Amino acid sequence: MSILPDDIRYEILSRLPVKSLLRLRVTSRFWLTLIGSPNFIKSHLKQSVKTKNNLNLILSYYSPGLFDFSRLCRLDLDSVEGGGILQPVEINDNPLRHHLYKNRIWGTCDGLLCLSNTKQATLSWNPSTRIIVGPLNQSNINQNDGSICVIEYIDIVVLWNPSTKSSIELPFPLIEIKDGRHLHHYRTYGFGYDNTNDDYKVVRVVVVQDVVINYEVKVYSLRSNSWHTADKFPNQYPNFNGIRNSVAGGAMHWISVDADLNSSIIAFDLGLETYRVIQLPVCRDLEFYVYLTSFGGCLSLTCHHYSGYVDIWLLKQYGEANESWSRFITLAAEENIPDMSDYFVRCIAYSKNGKKVLLVMGLDLVWYNLEMGSLEDFMLIHSVEDSVEDIECCLESLVSVDVAEAG
Repeated sequence: MSILPDDIRYEILSRLPVKSLLRLRVTSRFWLTLIGSPNFIKSHLKQSVKTKNNLNLILSYYSPGLFDFSRLCRLDLDSVEGGGILQPVEINDNPLRHHLYKNRIWGTCDGLLCLSNTKQATLSWNPSTRIIVGPLNQSNINQNDGSICVIEYIDIVVLWNPSTKSSIELPFPLIEIKDGRHLHHYRTYGFGYDNTNDDYKVVRVVVVQDVVINYEVKVYSLRSNSWHTADKFPNQYPNFNGIRNSVAGGAMHWISVDADLNSSIIAFDLGLETYRVIQLPVCRDLEFYVYLTSFGGCLSLTCHHYSGYVDIWLLKQYGEANESWSRFITLAAEENIPDMSDYFVRCIAYSKNGKKVLLVMGLDLVWYNLEMGSLEDFMLIHSVEDSVEDIECCLESLVSVDVAEAG
């Protein structure tokens, strides 16, 4: 095969699963160089996206108790059919397996997952500046400035490729909001690809509740392995209720509320770090609540109406002059549908032929037939011992999390 042109070799090899390529890579220096080249990695990724091959559902389970012990499991998307109880396989080599608290799956992009867990750390709080810094160790503890050592729980955030088993733990970004330690705060993460700079980015948004609500936006670059603070969108604050994996079109999105309590969608461009406002679709009822996520490369919004209807919208022609919301799926409250007042309905994946969509409905996975407009094959994804915290669809890829190879 070494005498074939690169494009022919790529065409042949890009159809192989990652596991086969990893075995082939160790047989010779030639295969190691070819399969590890950025051009081939992108060619293989493009082929996987096109064919919808080698897709897995990654599930985060936790066991309530003294500790919320958490585990990650894998489920081949091709096996999700029929009915009954599904049997995901535990992933024993996940990078957060030794931590006791809940594993959160914040997003997936090009075969990479953004995960977090929690750990105790020693931080330093300065009463003069009212800003907390850290984490500290024996080499950087310095209390000559009057700072006080405190023990806090902080996030451990990792980027992980479950196919190649490679991962990187992100440095801890400080919360640089005054008195942020003493006030209740919320945070969310977004993860996606920055096409402008050929980089993978993690965005952390922290909201601190005080007399006046304050927030900050920080951006992590895999290329530089560092965080920096981004500008905020003025005169509004994020509302994190009903947001999950909301990166689409090269931007992270959240629901924002202004001083008059009017809601809109804010888009934060991962490359340019600029903002724009996206109006909500016109929903059928006056009373509803929403869930913002992404699906199939589109921004997705689920409207749960108090009347019992659920509408799932997709934002088509993203960023273009004719950008518009399109109603994708409508569900009505029926006897054979679980009570939809206790959870959000979310799209997870298309079937290979594109005629069905896999939905998460509480503790069930359900196929929705786009042609028939009906639900099929209710499948249970929990057990007596464990509950499902997060679920994402992740394709297999060779994309690296090495800083030197980012993008």
